Amino acid sequence: LMNLIGDISQNLLEVNRMENILVSGDFKDTPDKRQEIIANINALRQELDARKQALEELESKLKSSNGYSAKLQKTIESQKQLIDEQSQKIQQLEAALADANVKISDLNKNVEDLNTQVSTVTEERNAETQRADKVTELNICYYVCGSNKELKEHKILEKKFLGKTKTMEGDFDRSYFTKADKRKLTEVKTYAKKAELKTSHPAGSYSIETVGGTVVIKIKDAKKFWEKSNFLVIQTK
Repeated sequence: LMNLIGDISQNLLEVNRMENILVSGDFKDTPDKRQEIIANINALRQELDARKQALEELESKLKSSNGYSAKLQKTIESQKQLIDEQSQKIQQLEAALADANVKISDLNKNVEDLNTQVSTVTEERNAETQRADKVTELNICYYVCGSNKELKEHKILEKKFLGKTKTMEGDFDRSYFTKADKRKLTEVKTYAKKAELKTSHPAGSYSIETVGGTVVIKIKDAKKFWEKSNFLVIQTK
């Protein structure tokens, strides 16, 4: 009986230890840890069942012996009660573990939902960025101001057969141009007293004005102005 009491007390300590693990803030719910606790709980349940069966067998033997007494019976009953209490606590531990699993599952689902939302927003943002980049690309234009000599040096102007001048034919120097946005470019300052357009742009879409003694090309209708070419070549004098 004393051996059984010692074993039951040891089981009680183990149950309390597992309870402390589950309720402590240090408990990390991982698959390996969960399996370890489940295995410990199952082993404890088996041990408690074995202890209870041993108590009942011992009680049966003692009742038929001369040494049986009310005090001994009370000790046995208290140990049975202790086993029952431990069994109930084990059930509570299993319920707590299951509840933790549900909460972890809910949390994982929330994280997955959040990740899905973030992924969706990211995709939409990327798509919007691509659309914006495409629009920006479609609205890129290039302009250059230079003397006849400078434009020829960069092969933007070339004198062809019968003295005719061709604009941007062949391998001209694109890096000499200034890159701009059609939607924002409203005027080009030439910083020259005289200037003429060497590229073709519809009449009425622009004007050539003198401001402060120098020529300024003012774009009145951007869509119409750039419909034939994305390049503007201005020859200055």
